[in-house]
Order: sequence, then C-alpha cells, then structure tokens
Amino acid sequence: MTQVNIESAEIDLEPVEDDNTTNFSDNERIPVEHVNFEFAQLSKLQGISRKITVFNDTHCYQSIKNKHQRKYKYRFDLAYLDPRPFRTRTVAWKWLYASLALWTLDVVLVFTGWLETSSVNFLGLLIGITVAALMTLLAFFYYSRDKVFFRTQYGRIKLVEMINKNPDNDSFRSFINKFVMQINKCKTAKSYNQNKFLARELQELRRLKDEAVIPDGSYEKAKRLIFKHEAFSAAE
Repeated sequence: MTQVNIESAEIDLEPVEDDNTTNFSDNERIPVEHVNFEFAQLSKLQGISRKITVFNDTHCYQSIKNKHQRKYKYRFDLAYLDPRPFRTRTVAWKWLYASLALWTLDVVLVFTGWLETSSVNFLGLLIGITVAALMTLLAFFYYSRDKVFFRTQYGRIKLVEMINKNPDNDSFRSFINKFVMQINKCKTAKSYNQNKFLARELQELRRLKDEAVIPDGSYEKAKRLIFKHEAFSAAE
C-alpha cells in the first residue's frame, strides 16, 4: 500500500460554526502525523458529499455534508471496526412503476392521434403527464439506495456508509480493499485480547455518543450487545 506522507497535514477537528453542523468536538486532539489515503464521494441527485481520511495508520476521519440534514464530522479508531464490508440495496419500485405507467399513457395519447387536436386543455394535460413521468423517474433514482457500510465489531454500530461504485467501480473497489487491509493491520498492531477489545470499543462508542455522532438509543443497544458477550470484562 502506498503511503503518502504530508508534513503539514491538518485535519480540522474543531466544530464549524453554522446552523447545519453537529455539536462536534474531539477532546483527545489526535495529532495528524501522516495521511495514509483519502476517498471522496459526491451524489448530486441526493445532495450528499463525503470525504474519508485515514491517518496515522490507525484512525479514520469522516466528513459528511447532506443538504437535507446536518453536517457530520467525526473521528474513530479503525481497530474497532468489523473488517467485513456489508451491502444493502433498496429499489424504489413504486416510483419506477408510476413513471412507466405515465410514460405509457403519454405514448397511448400520441399513437391514438389525439395530438392532432389543437385543444389547449389537451396539450396542457399531455405536458402535465410528461412532467409527472419525469418527476417520478427522478424519485425512483433518488429513493433507490445501493450502499456499502462498515460497522463496529461487537456493538454493530454503522460508522462508515458509502454509495456503492461511486465515483466509479474501480476506484471504489480500490478504496474498499485498502480500507479493509488498514483495519486488519490496526487490529494486529493493537494486539488486545478479546475482552480488552470489547471494553475499548465501548469506550470509543461512548465518546462518539457524547459527541452526538451516535444516538443514545443506538449506543444503549450496542452496550447491551457488548455486555452480553461472554468475553466481556470491565477490568482491563
């Protein structure tokens, strides 16, 4: 894996003062010694931009901007991620069916010769149906989801979620491969036993909860999963 050293690399871990930002803070103030690699995604249709930065061999910093929601900026330790990528697909079939029905109605109107009429009302109806067909087609693409995500090893909290094959299949696969390798390297470098991994993951999740990255309900579910694990022990 190629590693890019940047002497003056800086990652802003301070909150940005605007109305769309979470109450983000990183009290640990991890210094950025070098950046391993970065990856950016942009979905203009959904209004989402995402940038992932892996630095110091062990940490990941993610910045997410969503025009419909708040901005998110947070850091986490790669060692506590499950190295297996998961995929979820949602296809908004109802919007596609609606669009096909409207396009079919348009075609029927054209081929039955109704376009020969000069009725303004008829032409307005035809234009309205065409616009509705386009809008429902856009809704199909907007609400359909094809995502790849990584979650924490034991608490099963999603910390990294990406649009599949964005910006293209080759660069996406390349990033996923590097990301998985980095997670495994980080786990090996920590060399914790299982109960220490459990305890440290819980600490990491608590920090993210306190920074308003993880909702309280999700944190409580993750905590219960960790507490139920047979290897969990509060003593380190």
